[in-house]
Amino acid sequence: MSFRSSVSVLALLLAAACSSGSDIASPGATTPTTPPGNGGDTGNGGGDNGGDNTAECPTGFAEGDSVAGLTTCLISGTILTDITLSAVDGVAYRLDGRVDVGIDVGAAGQATDGDSAVLTIEPGVTVYGASGADLLVVNRGSQLIADAEANAPIVFTSAADLGRASGDFGGDNIGEWGGLVVLGQAPINRCVAGDAAPFTVQCENAIEGVQNPNAIYGGAEAGDNSGVLRYVQVRFAGNELPPAGSGNELNGISFGGVGSGTTLEYIQVHNNADDGIEMFGGSADIKYLVLTGNDDDSIDTDNGWNGSIQYAVVTQRENGGDNINEASSAGADQDASVRSDYVLSNFTFVGNRSNAFRLNSGTISTYVNGIVSYGAECFRWQDAGDDNASFDATQDPSFQSVLFDCSELTAQDNSSANGLVVAPLAVAADANNVEGTSSLSDLFPGANEAAVTAVDPSTIDPVLDATDYIGAFSATETVTNNWASGWTFGLFPDPTCPTGTTDSGFDLNGQTICTVSGTITSDVRLTRGNVYELDGRVDVGVDGVSTGTLTIESGVTIFGDEGADHLVVNRGSQIFSNGTRENPVIFTSEGDLTSNQIDPANANGEWGGLVVLGQAPINRCTAPDATPYTADCENAIEGVQNPNAIYGGDDPTDSSGSITYTLVKFAGNELPPAGSGNELNGISFGGVGSGTTLEYIQVHNNADDGIEMFGGSADIKYLVLTGNDDDSIDTDNGWNGSIQYAVVTQRENGGDNINEASSAGADQDASVRSDYVLSNFTFVGNRSNAFRLNSGTISTYVNGIVSYGAECFRWQDAGDDNASFDATQDPSFQSVLFDCSELTAQDNSSANGLVVAPLAVAADANNVEGTSSLSDLFPGANEAAVTAVDPSTIDPVLDATDYIGAFSATETSTANWAAGWSCGLPGIGSDC
Repeated sequence: MSFRSSVSVLALLLAAACSSGSDIASPGATTPTTPPGNGGDTGNGGGDNGGDNTAECPTGFAEGDSVAGLTTCLISGTILTDITLSAVDGVAYRLDGRVDVGIDVGAAGQATDGDSAVLTIEPGVTVYGASGADLLVVNRGSQLIADAEANAPIVFTSAADLGRASGDFGGDNIGEWGGLVVLGQAPINRCVAGDAAPFTVQCENAIEGVQNPNAIYGGAEAGDNSGVLRYVQVRFAGNELPPAGSGNELNGISFGGVGSGTTLEYIQVHNNADDGIEMFGGSADIKYLVLTGNDDDSIDTDNGWNGSIQYAVVTQRENGGDNINEASSAGADQDASVRSDYVLSNFTFVGNRSNAFRLNSGTISTYVNGIVSYGAECFRWQDAGDDNASFDATQDPSFQSVLFDCSELTAQDNSSANGLVVAPLAVAADANNVEGTSSLSDLFPGANEAAVTAVDPSTIDPVLDATDYIGAFSATETVTNNWASGWTFGLFPDPTCPTGTTDSGFDLNGQTICTVSGTITSDVRLTRGNVYELDGRVDVGVDGVSTGTLTIESGVTIFGDEGADHLVVNRGSQIFSNGTRENPVIFTSEGDLTSNQIDPANANGEWGGLVVLGQAPINRCTAPDATPYTADCENAIEGVQNPNAIYGGDDPTDSSGSITYTLVKFAGNELPPAGSGNELNGISFGGVGSGTTLEYIQVHNNADDGIEMFGGSADIKYLVLTGNDDDSIDTDNGWNGSIQYAVVTQRENGGDNINEASSAGADQDASVRSDYVLSNFTFVGNRSNAFRLNSGTISTYVNGIVSYGAECFRWQDAGDDNASFDATQDPSFQSVLFDCSELTAQDNSSANGLVVAPLAVAADANNVEGTSSLSDLFPGANEAAVTAVDPSTIDPVLDATDYIGAFSATETSTANWAAGWSCGLPGIGSDC
């Protein structure tokens, strides 16, 4: 049943936007507060209201022609006294030509005709220009105090922008007014006077583009203060300055000789016709920088800048932009002490234009903790150092803890013959640099980013914050809760249903419901900001006919509402469920999301489940003449019919994709027809190969098994199984993989065995039996048995804790001789603490079963039949007293550990591998 068909039942609930709590979060407002007097929600003017605005300009400001229904207050000429642009509802301030704040006082305040002033702009004020002649210049010795707030940013924009409709981010519109210029007395290295020494009071220069008169910057005061820019947007600037044809387009913000005493935080430049920002020398530091859609370079560095940028996110327009970062200085022949040498830390660069980095002459600089997701070349390394045939970190730009995902490292048209050598050398210079694939989701880090070891930027420059992640955003930040949300413009556009899904026409808790149905035979990506409904059986690919890929971004929720709603990933196709600890992927039920469960503690079977199939070997074949573990040995996955879903093959390393930080909740409903008894497992793995990544997975309250391994060779790490109604871990048909770090708890009112281990039969050769390793497990329950060990399974259980109120074992014809124990044929246990009502159930079908369990336990000297001292799920003294085995000596894919159980003694309820993403674990997970 689709969401549309059930709307009559849930209409009131949806209208109220109810949810069960933390599973779905509304995207909320992802755009900034509007300029005064505008009624939109995106920071645009929202159109002219017919000129009937009755707002008045503050005293001292002349009124100009209204724009977009706003009263216009004019600013013109040179400001020689301190003034304030007050926030008045319905008022915007117009830059009428070039506006200067103060008159240049000189490099050391020595200019006799200089005069300083302070321009203060209140939070929420809009300042606009209408042509290239409209610009603001803050001269040396003067200050701009634009100190705003996240919910009331200061906006510098164009008259055209104010007239755009709400939600219009300007497309490819650029250069609709001049721009912002801030000048100071900090040192620079490119001097107008040929005899001036760089980084001295005599070294001055004229800012690019501004003429008649020139605007001068530079000096010897590294700590100079040009004011405050905090929560400021500059949009659609960069128009050519007069005269026409001059080619003098302004940057969004030009910083010339600006000193470290200046506060620059939470700044955005959007769709500028030239560079986003350009640093002409100086020592200013910037934190929280957003650059979007700029038409030349996004970050341009020049003339001996020695500051820093931390937390920078840069995106390019599809139809505009050159390099993301162009780094220049005065020349390679200058002494390193006066070169540009800055730090750029925690940056995310996304684009597809010329180069991510164009590194020119005379720049050193250090780039740390970065993500570069770039469809073109990473580098154009153009005479950056003294010897461009090699890499010298003391002379050339260097990189630490950066993930590079580019079409290639270095452009073929590099002007240096040896340039193609330098880029790989620079990347290889730090062991933490990675040339790989980005797993960004809406600019937020995924599993591949999390795997990169970060450097502490504060050890490089003490003005930088200590961070332990790469990129502009941490893993704890989301689309709705991050340092850029609420005040930026167009960075997080309203989400739409991606290609391969359809808009249902309904929403849930502020998110659009996108329907996923039928068969996926291409690449489909479920993006954040929506919620997704499985409408009936959804296949990824068609076995033997076509393939597809389903990618699920971190934080995405997918739901079904009956047994017919389930997902099947067929052989040859792949799923990439890219959850993170802070933003897991959630598969759940409609009832969960609408708080429509009768009994949340015991609810299960509210939708189908997840099926992943592969081409790895199995030992139970549909064809009676097929040989186990060959390409001819195939089978149909349990439960799925019309058509069957086939698994098996001869590729043990087959990859069905990746599932990380993923929860499957309240599944296991009976598949049609009614009465079939075909309940799905939470996740069924059929013939899945070792090339598949399976980490940080939870199945909660499933109506059948939690997970079932039907053959294959897949390995799982960090597994949570809670409240499942049949077996928690079911193993079948020749599975030869491993599980490490597994915590399993049963519901009081549901569940059978924690582990049921089966294979095709005891008469099969041991080489094709199920023979896996289960290491570092904690089993807690009180239902049937902790272990039901059936025929044809070998397997090894190591470093386990079994705290079970019923019998530990039902040992049912597991080996060739059930009257004894044979570790080469029977399941064996090493370093396991058993705390059960008794070892073996009385109703075992084997008369000798009561003998086998004690023999198996006694076969390893480190096994203990005793009392568990677990505190919640964490080991106590009795667990610590058990001698652990090193699992890596049994299977090299396993980590070496020196403790038993799923959690080590150093882990706590708040600091452990299950915390922050799982649910329903005593003392650890949130409510499910």
